[in-house]
Amino acid sequence: MQKISAADHPLKSVTIFKSSKAEVNRTFSLKLKAGQNKIQISGLSSVIDTESVRISGLNEARLFDVVCTVEQQQTGDHPSEVMRLLSSKKSGLEGQKRVLEHQADLLVSYAKTLTGEHVSPDAMGEFLQNFAARGSENLDAVSEIDEKLVEIRQQIAQETAKAALKTGEARGQVTVVVVAAADMNVDLKLAYIVHGAVWHPNYELHATTENGKPSSAVALHYRARITQNTGEDWANTALTLSTVNTDLVARSVPRLNAARIRQSGAGFLRNNIFGVPSASNNSKPAQAHPGLFGNPAFGQTVTGGGLFGSMGIQQQQQPQQQQQYQQQQQQQHQQQQQQLLQQQQQQQAPPQGLFGNVSSSAFGAPQPSSSGAFGVFGNTGLFGGGGNVHAHEAAPAGSGSTTEPAPAESEEESFEEINGPGSTEPTTIVTESPLSISYAVEGQSTIPSDGVAHQVPVATLSFDSKVTYVCCPKIDARVFLQCEVKNTSEFRLLPGPVSVFLDDSYVSRTSIHDVNPADTFDCTLGADPSTFISYIRTFKTVRNDAGAFGEPHNTTTYTNATSIHNKHRFALAALIVRDIIPLTDDKRIKVHLRKPDGLADAKEGEVVDLKETIPGLKVRWSPSGDGKGGEKEGRFEFLLNIEAGAKAKVESGWEVKAPADVKWHESAGGFACP
Repeated sequence: MQKISAADHPLKSVTIFKSSKAEVNRTFSLKLKAGQNKIQISGLSSVIDTESVRISGLNEARLFDVVCTVEQQQTGDHPSEVMRLLSSKKSGLEGQKRVLEHQADLLVSYAKTLTGEHVSPDAMGEFLQNFAARGSENLDAVSEIDEKLVEIRQQIAQETAKAALKTGEARGQVTVVVVAAADMNVDLKLAYIVHGAVWHPNYELHATTENGKPSSAVALHYRARITQNTGEDWANTALTLSTVNTDLVARSVPRLNAARIRQSGAGFLRNNIFGVPSASNNSKPAQAHPGLFGNPAFGQTVTGGGLFGSMGIQQQQQPQQQQQYQQQQQQQHQQQQQQLLQQQQQQQAPPQGLFGNVSSSAFGAPQPSSSGAFGVFGNTGLFGGGGNVHAHEAAPAGSGSTTEPAPAESEEESFEEINGPGSTEPTTIVTESPLSISYAVEGQSTIPSDGVAHQVPVATLSFDSKVTYVCCPKIDARVFLQCEVKNTSEFRLLPGPVSVFLDDSYVSRTSIHDVNPADTFDCTLGADPSTFISYIRTFKTVRNDAGAFGEPHNTTTYTNATSIHNKHRFALAALIVRDIIPLTDDKRIKVHLRKPDGLADAKEGEVVDLKETIPGLKVRWSPSGDGKGGEKEGRFEFLLNIEAGAKAKVESGWEVKAPADVKWHESAGGFACP
C-alpha cells in the first residue's frame, strides 16, 4: 500500500461556489506496479463530501475501487511539510553544535595533560598557538550555529502560531485501488467537494481630479474576499470564483401542478343560526343543517331534532316539493357567490342596512331593489321576510330536473390555488434564469484555513463616468459629486460594497446591486469644498375669517431660498438643487404650490424653463423609480449652470390652508394632525 499525505503535495486548483462549497483538485505522481495497487491518501478535509470524490488520469490503468471516509478521532500527528523541514534542520544544527562542543572539551582535556617534564618550551609555545587558533575556530562555528538555531526556532514559533489559528480539521481519507497491466507512472488526479468556503465581491472605485475638476475616467478594482475553514491550507494554487449555487441545481425537469381559480375573501360563516350554509372558497355540495329551533333551513331535509327537540317538518314533504326546494337552495347558493364577487369588484358600493339589504326595513320587508345583498342572517330580514323575491323563484314544476351535486375533488390530484389580483399588485411578474459566471484569479493564491477573510484581485476595470453636482439644502447645505459609471466591460458586477477613493484619499463607502454589461451604477465622490450653499426658510401664518356662515381658517405661506456661490475656476454645468413640497391625506388641509412658476401644471418628465428668472434655470419633477418619487411624493429639482466665481439664487414656496381649530405639523412623511 502506498500511503500519501495530502499536505506534502501541492494543490492544482480550487473552484469556490456561492453555496459555501468548493471543488478541490489535486494531482499525485505515482509509480504503479503490475497488478493491483492500493493507494491511501490522508490529511484531506474533514468536511469533504464523501460522495463527490472523482479519480482520473490513470492512463492505461483501470480504477477498481474508491472509498472516502472521515476518521472520528485524530490517529496521529500530521505536521505540515514546512514544520517537518524546520524540525529536521533544527536537529541537524543541534548535532553539529554538540560535536563542536565535544571537540572543545577534548582539546582542553589534552592541554591539561601536558607538563614541563615532557614538553620543551618551544613545543609548548607552538601548542598554545594551535590551541588558540582551534579554540577560536570552534567558538566561531558554535556562534554561527546558535544564530541559525535562533532563526529556526522563530520560524517554528510562527508555524505553531499559524497552526493554533487554523480552523477545521483534516481527517478525511481516500483509498483507491488501481489495477495496472504493467509497471507505469501515472499522474493520479483527485477531485472532491468540501464545505466551509465562501467568497464575496468587493470593489474599490478610484477617481482623480484635474485642476480641481473630476476626471471622466475612473478605475474599478474588482476584488474578492475569501474565507475558508475546511481544514486544508490552499497554498500557491489557482483560484476560480463561480457564481453557481450548487444547492439549486435541478435534478429533474420541474413538474407543473394543476391550478384553479378560487374566490377570495372571508365569505360567510359555515352555518348561520338559521341553518343556511354559507359560501366558502372550497365550495362543496350543500348539506342539510338544523336551524336554531330544530327546523331545517329553507329547502333542506333533516332527520335529527333541533335545539328544543322538534322534528323537521320536511320529512312529510312530497318528492316534487323536495325537488323544488333543492333547486331553490342551489339558486340561493349561487346568488351568495355572485354577491361576494360583486362586493369585491365594487369598492364604491353603497353601505348595506343593518341586516344586509341596502334599503330593507328593520323587519326584513322586501324592497323593489334586486341587488341581491345579504345580511347577517343570510338572505332574510330580521324576522324571516325575504330580502329579495328573485332569490326564491322555483323552477317549473314540470321540468323534472334536479341539480346534481358537484363531484368531489380527487384526493390524488394536487391543485395550486391562485388568488385574484389585488388592487395594488403589479400586473407583470418577472422571473429570470440564474446566470453562471466564473472569474479566474490571475497568478497563484494562498488561502489558509483560518476563518479570516483574505482579499484577492480579480480585475482592474477602466470605465467612463459622468459627474454631476447635486445638493439637498433642506437636509445638508453641501454640494455632493454624484458619479454615474457605465459598465463597459464584459464582466457582470455582482452585489457588494464599494469603497470610493478620490485622488487616493478615502471618501465614502457605498454598495452596488447587479450591474450587467452596458448598465450603469451611481456612487458619491464626496462633498465639493469649493461650492458654498446657503439655505433660508421662512413662513407666515394669516387667519382668515369667513363671516357668520363660514368656517375660519389659517393660511401658512412657506418660502425656501437657496443661494449658491461657485468658487471654482471652472463653471458648474447642470447643478441640481433638490427640494420637496409636503403632502397631506387629510381632506381638511389643502396644499398649493406657488413657486416655481409652472411646476404645478407640469407632467412627469416635463422640464419647465425659468429663463426669465435666471438664464438657463429649469425645474422639473424629480425622476421617479419603482413607482416612487416625483410628483407622487412632491419631489422636484432645479437645473442650472453657474459660471466660475458666480452666484445664483433659487426659490420655492407653497401655501398650507387648514381650519383654524386644526393643529398640524410637518413630519418626514408630510403633514400630520394630533
